[in-house]
Amino acid sequence: MEISTITTAAAMPVCLTADNRLQFTVECRLSIEINTRIVWQLCQQGDSWDGASIPRWAWWLMGHPLDADLRWPSFWHDRLCEASTTHGERMVADAVFFMLLEQEDIPRWRVSLLWLAVRFYAIFVWKPKYGWANRKRVN
Repeated sequence: MEISTITTAAAMPVCLTADNRLQFTVECRLSIEINTRIVWQLCQQGDSWDGASIPRWAWWLMGHPLDADLRWPSFWHDRLCEASTTHGERMVADAVFFMLLEQEDIPRWRVSLLWLAVRFYAIFVWKPKYGWANRKRVN
């Protein structure tokens, strides 16, 4: 069986689970182009994510975490943040999030607000998993 390649949010084969997560209904390969590089992510049937991390009190302003226009940016932001081991890599993840938000039909003020929220979190809350403070000593 050939695995399909998905390049837009509209084509994402996802459904909403009982615990409010977006879940892939089939195995697929997602890709985005960042400058001239292609980034791939293989997703298994059943893989899921919780959409954009927006506190309930901010939904009226930023949108619901599972809104269709936030699915593609939030998916890629989550994957890139999970792989980030330094503040520089996290900054790249946030920049990609901004770029993908701009490609959706979202007002510029909302794109800026969402991006500022992830940058605030990255600067004041996020800790690298494998940064200098958390690195393992190799003997």
